[in-house]
Amino acid sequence: MICTGHAVNELARSYAVRMREVRRYLHRQPELSGEETRSTAFLSEVVSDLGLSPTLAGDGRGLYVDIGGDLDSDRDSARDSNRIAIRADIDALPIATELDVDYASRVDGVMHACGHDVHSAIAFGVAAMLSELSQQGCPVNARIIFQPEEETSQGGLHMIASGALKNIGGAIALHVDPTRPSGTIGVRDGSFTAGCDLFTCVIRGRGGHGARPHLTGDTIGAAAQWVTDTYRRVPRTTDARDAVVVNVGTMQSGAAPNVVPAEACMSGTLRTLSNSSGSKAKQTMQEISNSIAAVHKCEVSLTFGQHTPPVQNDVAMNLLLRDSGIELLGRNNVREIDQPSMGAEDFSFIAREVPAAMFRLGVAGIDVGSEPLHTSKFDIDESAMEIGASVLTFAAMRWCESSVLNLSHKAEA
Repeated sequence: MICTGHAVNELARSYAVRMREVRRYLHRQPELSGEETRSTAFLSEVVSDLGLSPTLAGDGRGLYVDIGGDLDSDRDSARDSNRIAIRADIDALPIATELDVDYASRVDGVMHACGHDVHSAIAFGVAAMLSELSQQGCPVNARIIFQPEEETSQGGLHMIASGALKNIGGAIALHVDPTRPSGTIGVRDGSFTAGCDLFTCVIRGRGGHGARPHLTGDTIGAAAQWVTDTYRRVPRTTDARDAVVVNVGTMQSGAAPNVVPAEACMSGTLRTLSNSSGSKAKQTMQEISNSIAAVHKCEVSLTFGQHTPPVQNDVAMNLLLRDSGIELLGRNNVREIDQPSMGAEDFSFIAREVPAAMFRLGVAGIDVGSEPLHTSKFDIDESAMEIGASVLTFAAMRWCESSVLNLSHKAEA
């Protein structure tokens, strides 16, 4: 049985109300990165209600569920080892909501300001649709992944360690986009989001009296010079066609106005679109640190912490999304993304392991959906969830149908 775009669109409409209910529950009860146990339990319950058997990650945060394929076999059959994964994230942000709606967050200082509640509700819809299509005889072979800790870039690795990519041959995902109207999607080959490195720079020197800075290490002056030189030199030493963004987000030093402190600490992010530009930027930042240490007679320690790779959309997987969108929405509503985002996205850890692609889902309606991501008034036009679920489901079905044809050709050969 071949699945048609019309059938998928109709199926998505039939699950629209349930997707909205799932989204609104999650929006009322958001959980921060690392705390997503209640969200995991809820999502496990709703997918179990579909007759599916979810697998929870080892610590009860995050889950995945298989639909179709060789579910009753203990061995890795050729078909079972080529599942397509549909990934959603489930964590919220430490932002106090300003929404005046009945589904507004009921948790003080926490809200779904990045749309992860929407992603999870859509993934639930995809699970429901694929399950129904499988029961109708369509060749479904998919896995839905509900991932915690996207905002801290820990969740992708967490789910991989929990076995979520075992037997996966490719992966697709979406992210809500309040700059695009509902009814449209954005697609892009290659660079989709930037890689991100967290860094810390600690400057230590001899403290002393503010009246006699010549006897001190001048840590405040060194810190100011470090920021100025980094902002100036890093962009000048990397190819301007390969974007690099450095941001110092924190500066902490001193406790009294008449004291030269013995330490100054800064932290921030380095965002790049390629590994080569990232390496060059890190090298330049270290050279600046060495120079500052010599001039200001202090110790400068620069360290890089959590690394999130860039998302590189696989061309073939992105073509799958693009063609599915055109079939369902029409060519004019599938729009090319001109430039990659300098934001980070830890779908990159999955995309590093298997061919993968992500698209932008327009969520801006006439009256709602245009507030920026990561702000206290972020909301969406909920009609967009049908569209997201349709595109992901249809793309998954095309993948599965292609896999069946490939296996048939191999058998005939």
